[in-house]
Amino acid sequence: MLPLKRLWLARKFADSPWNHLFEPYQGDEIIAIDTETTGLDPRQADVLTIAAVPIRGRRVLTSQRLELTLGASPKLTGDSIRIHGLRHQDLGTGAPTHEALGRLLGFIQNRPLLGYHVRFDIAILSRLTREQFGFDLPNRHIELAHLYRQRQLRQNPEIDPHLGFEHMAGTLGIPLLARHTAFGDALTTALMYLALAPDHSLTNR
Repeated sequence: MLPLKRLWLARKFADSPWNHLFEPYQGDEIIAIDTETTGLDPRQADVLTIAAVPIRGRRVLTSQRLELTLGASPKLTGDSIRIHGLRHQDLGTGAPTHEALGRLLGFIQNRPLLGYHVRFDIAILSRLTREQFGFDLPNRHIELAHLYRQRQLRQNPEIDPHLGFEHMAGTLGIPLLARHTAFGDALTTALMYLALAPDHSLTNR
């Protein structure tokens, strides 16, 4: 989010419960995030599950993670079920969108968000927070594939790296943990990030 827009939102929501979201983050934690959705168009798809896993220093804080299941969506089709395995009956007791987003915002606060194709997650969640609360997610983001590409090009600048999730995990020696589940992919992303940043040299992009 551009600094001017962040400043404008900070003023607009100065008296709201979300005013702290627009303050610059001064800590040393980041949040690995992943969503499972009904499709790949962030303008149309519905969110089914969300996972957010904190990273502090060299530790992935799985015991402090947030996992959310939202209510069943009429957009849930056989194609998406085959990818993430979530059926209508699995989502029957899911939280309403407004409640789930409130819990997510309360959890991530203004910490940077890390993800694989994280712009997709931010775009679809921002669409929902805009509908429910009137603002996009203001959090800064870190793209895992970008960090991996930088690392590989430093090692071999003549070869354009393969940026598939499974390929990156294999190259970094990270096991695929419950692939195509929000928590599994967020956790694998967090572990890949630590493998890419052994000396804490990677900074927020």
